[in-house]
Amino acid sequence: MPRLPAGLTALNTAQFLGAMNDNILKLLIVYFLIQHQGAAQAGLINASSGMAFALPFLLLSAPAGCLADRYRKSRVSVVVKLLEVMVTALAVAAFALRLTGALYGLLFLMACHSALFAPAKYGIIPELAPREELSRANGLIESCTFLAIIFGTTLASLLTQASNGRFWTAALCCLALAVAGLVAALRLPAVPVAAPDRPVRFLPAEIWRTLRQVRQDRWLLLAVGGQAWFMLVGAFAQLNLIGYGMQRFALSEAESGYLFLAAALGIGAGAQAAARISGRRVELGLVPLGGAGLVLAPLFLQLAPPALPLAVGIIILFGVSAGLFSLPLQTFIQLRARADLRGEVLAAASFMNWVGILLAALLTWLCSGPLRFSAAQGFSLLGLATLAVVLGILRSFPAMGRRAVKITSRLLP
Repeated sequence: MPRLPAGLTALNTAQFLGAMNDNILKLLIVYFLIQHQGAAQAGLINASSGMAFALPFLLLSAPAGCLADRYRKSRVSVVVKLLEVMVTALAVAAFALRLTGALYGLLFLMACHSALFAPAKYGIIPELAPREELSRANGLIESCTFLAIIFGTTLASLLTQASNGRFWTAALCCLALAVAGLVAALRLPAVPVAAPDRPVRFLPAEIWRTLRQVRQDRWLLLAVGGQAWFMLVGAFAQLNLIGYGMQRFALSEAESGYLFLAAALGIGAGAQAAARISGRRVELGLVPLGGAGLVLAPLFLQLAPPALPLAVGIIILFGVSAGLFSLPLQTFIQLRARADLRGEVLAAASFMNWVGILLAALLTWLCSGPLRFSAAQGFSLLGLATLAVVLGILRSFPAMGRRAVKITSRLLP
C-alpha cells in the first residue's frame, strides 16, 4: 500500500491537536460549570454549552468557505491556528478569575476557530492526496480525529480530577496543544489557490445559494443531509452521555466523561473499517449498515440492564455504526463537488453539520427540561428518529440498500 503524501501528516497533526484541544477545553468548561452550579443543572449546562459551541458554525460557514477558495488553504489554516492559541490563553485567565460568563464567550470563540478551519481542512485533502487514495486519507483523518476525542475526553477528566478545582492549571495543557497545532499548520504545503477572485461573503445567504446548487444533485444532497444527521447523533451522544453516566451508574461528571471514550473509539474503528471495505472507491452501501446500528444502539442503552460493562459495549457499537455511516458520506462530498466550488460546498455542508449540532443541543435541553426525560429515554428518542431517517434514505435511494446487502453477504463467513 503506497504511503500518503507528507502534507497529510502535517494536516493530520494540526487536526488531531485541534480536535483534542476543542474537547478538553469544552469539557473543562462544562465540568467547571457543573461544579459551581450543581449536578441538577448538568443537562441545561450541557445544552447551553452545546449551543454556544454550535452558533459560530452557523454564522461563519459562509465566509469560511469563501476564504478557503480565495486564499491558500494552508495560509488559512495557519491564521485560524493562531486564533486558537489566543483564545486558549484567554481561557486560562478566565478559569483563574472564575469568570463564568467569559467561559461561555470563549467557548464561542473556540468554535469560531474550528468553523473557520473546517472548509480549509477538508478542502485541502483532495489537493494533497490522489483521487484513488481519498477514502484512505479520509479514513486516516477521521480515525485520528476520534482518537483525539478519546485522548481529549480522557485528559479532560484526568485534568479535572488532578487539578483539584484549579481549572486554570488544567487549561495550561490546552495552551500547549494550541501552540503545537500552530507549529504543525506551518508545515502544510502551499497548495494552489482554487478561486482567487471569489468574493468573501459574510451573510448566510451565500450558504443557501450553495445549497440550492447542491439540491440539483440528489446524491450530493443525500451526502450533505446524511452527514448533518451523523453530527446531530454524535453531538447528542456526547452531551447526553454525561447525564446518562450520572443517572444510570451514579458516576461523577468527570467519570461520566469517560463513557464518551467508548463512542469515540468505536467511531475511529468504524471509520477505519469503512475505509478498508471501500478500498479505492466510495462505498455508499455502508451508510444503511451504519444507520441500522445507529437505530439499535440508542434503544439498547435504555432497554439493556444497568450493567456498566454492557453499556460500554453498546456505546462502542454506537460509535462503530457512526463511523460506517459517516466516512463514505464525507468522502463522497469531496469527490462530487466541483474543484472550483469545493470550499463553498464544504462550507455549506459544515453549516448543515452545525445545524445538526445545534439541534442536538436543543434536543438535550428539551429532554432534560420540558419533557423531563431521563438520559436513557433521550437515547431511545434519538434511535426512533434515526429509524425514520434510515427508512427515508432507503426509500429514496433503493440502490444503497442493495449495495448494503451485497456488502453484508461478502463480509459474512
